[in-house]
Amino acid sequence: MHMQESLVSVNDGTSQLRLSGALSEWLFSSHFWSDFNVKHNTMFDQFEEDEVDMPIVEEIIEALSERMCVLGGQDKSDIEFVYRWTPESRPLTTSISKKLLLSELVTFRDFLASAVDRSHNVTFSL
Repeated sequence: MHMQESLVSVNDGTSQLRLSGALSEWLFSSHFWSDFNVKHNTMFDQFEEDEVDMPIVEEIIEALSERMCVLGGQDKSDIEFVYRWTPESRPLTTSISKKLLLSELVTFRDFLASAVDRSHNVTFSL
């Protein structure tokens, strides 16, 4: 079973960023989106599309930065996580290098920051 990629697009149509399946799935399995939803009263959900206003994009940037600090402080080179459950309730796990995950998070954060700098809303296809 393959991992679900996400697409993040700037609403003026000038640019988009495809998040790898590992990053996209990790953001859900690590509860990044569910924690964000609780804190900001949002509804980011997997397999959904959401247009997001700049103030929320700014909050996502902040939350990503916080998560990167926590991840950077972990004393392991690979991050293993459950990304799906089989119909028989068995976990499907994968592993990604912490260095690669952090690199992808920086790219994601910087992409969002660029959209904010240009005063553009963003669409998340998670």
